[in-house]
Amino acid sequence: MLKHLMMANAPNLKSLLIQELQTVPGESVHLSEVRKFVSCPKLADFYVRGNHGHGLVAVGDTFLESRTMLADRAHPSFALPLQCYEEFLIGKEVVREVGRKDGPLTRIELWPFNPGDLSPDQFVLAIALSYLPHEYRMDERLAIAVESLLCPLGFTLGEEP
Repeated sequence: MLKHLMMANAPNLKSLLIQELQTVPGESVHLSEVRKFVSCPKLADFYVRGNHGHGLVAVGDTFLESRTMLADRAHPSFALPLQCYEEFLIGKEVVREVGRKDGPLTRIELWPFNPGDLSPDQFVLAIALSYLPHEYRMDERLAIAVESLLCPLGFTLGEEP
């Protein structure tokens, strides 16, 4: 039985969640139930001037754009492991307030682990958890894109149980 909070990089995450949270065999598990046991991987996000995604893993809308019909935000998004934060910032300009005329920017999400180490299933769950519930309510296209990736895994945004 699930009794404590886990991160999205927990071993056998998908099978553990399905086993513990699925109430009817074959029925999808609601992401709202998953959130009770798996933390959001996004600790913070910030923008840096220029294109700085090389060597990083695409996340957020950038990840979704490559796998669904969702169009990317104006600035690509990449995940940075927390332990690489200080080194990453060397020689880069952090943009505190993003304006329309800021030129090329890269959105960086700070994650507590290396997203490149996740299995494909863990990564999809991590992406789904990195968006807040109100973001899904405010953007139907986002919800549809994430739902299309969650359903084959046995999870759903769906209606709250």
